Amino acid sequence: MRARLPHTKMMYGSDGNGEGWVGDVYVHVSATTLAPGQFEARARIKALLWQANDGNLTTLHDGTLEVRYPSNGILEYWKRKAGSAVPIPVAHPVPSGPLRPIKLMFRRVDSLGITWHWAICIGDSNYETGGSMAVIGPRGVVHASSPLVTSKVAQTGTRPEQFDGYVERGWTSAQTDAEVEQFCTEWVNRHPMYDVRGPNCQTFAEDLFIRLTGQNLEFSRFADLKRDPEASANAVWLNPSKKPF
Repeated sequence: MRARLPHTKMMYGSDGNGEGWVGDVYVHVSATTLAPGQFEARARIKALLWQANDGNLTTLHDGTLEVRYPSNGILEYWKRKAGSAVPIPVAHPVPSGPLRPIKLMFRRVDSLGITWHWAICIGDSNYETGGSMAVIGPRGVVHASSPLVTSKVAQTGTRPEQFDGYVERGWTSAQTDAEVEQFCTEWVNRHPMYDVRGPNCQTFAEDLFIRLTGQNLEFSRFADLKRDPEASANAVWLNPSKKPF
């Protein structure tokens, strides 16, 4: 009903910032490019003191803009007023090293198997977020929004074998470890506060995956209340005792 109101319209600038009416509320959006046609986003409704910081904007092949804020259960599809498609530039990165596989790692958090922690493994290099919004890499903390990061994993680095399983998601050579760490630093600066609904470990994993591949993960996040990727037929279990039955 809100979307169908005649004055519903968002306008975006070339800097990624947008604003406009969505029904009876005025929304401000700040978007950052992750890959061609792919953006992370933060939305605010100042009058209601409302905000969502785990947004994903995807330009689909027909020009439709898919808008997701999992923390608030928001899924929208927007068309340009003129009805024309937005061309998406195709990136052809020059390989800078040997191909390395990308894995989406997962680990059970609660005894019921409702909540799962995610990380991205590139070759043998693992990257994940901690609760104080710190990104931890294979050598320890890459960047944190707080100095109070004292866990053993934060000091020694994260390893794939610390997880219960994984799903392979393709290959990459476009990003070196130094480039990945630069992205991690910038990501923490944009998301300084951890929220169990999002932005969280799953938000980070999908954003990094998009940066590496230009594609969304096909798995739902925790806030969507669906079982993924642990329910995937392609899941490889490192700890079969944690497998949900």
